[in-house]
Amino acid sequence: MGCKVKEGDLSDVVILVHWSYNAISVVEEKEYFADIYGATGIPMPSGDDFTPYEDLTKEQVVGWLEAILDVPAMQLQLEEIIELQINPINVTLPPPF
Repeated sequence: MGCKVKEGDLSDVVILVHWSYNAISVVEEKEYFADIYGATGIPMPSGDDFTPYEDLTKEQVVGWLEAILDVPAMQLQLEEIIELQINPINVTLPPPF
């Protein structure tokens, strides 16, 4: 996670979270996998909502991301990636010569 070393009286303030989101689907005993990734800026804490870096939990950081990111759109994107693996519309073929 990207952190600002000092922000007023606070230290190690998270300002950027690198994340990945994935899905697995099994169709006719074959497994398909899709993932997307990115980095999301986190707003500066205000008031008493600051958690020291060493006390952060995965659940808390995921909550921040879920509040910012469009999770349903991400889920749809993963479904589309898997659908294209199951039913491709483009293929790479070797030269016929």
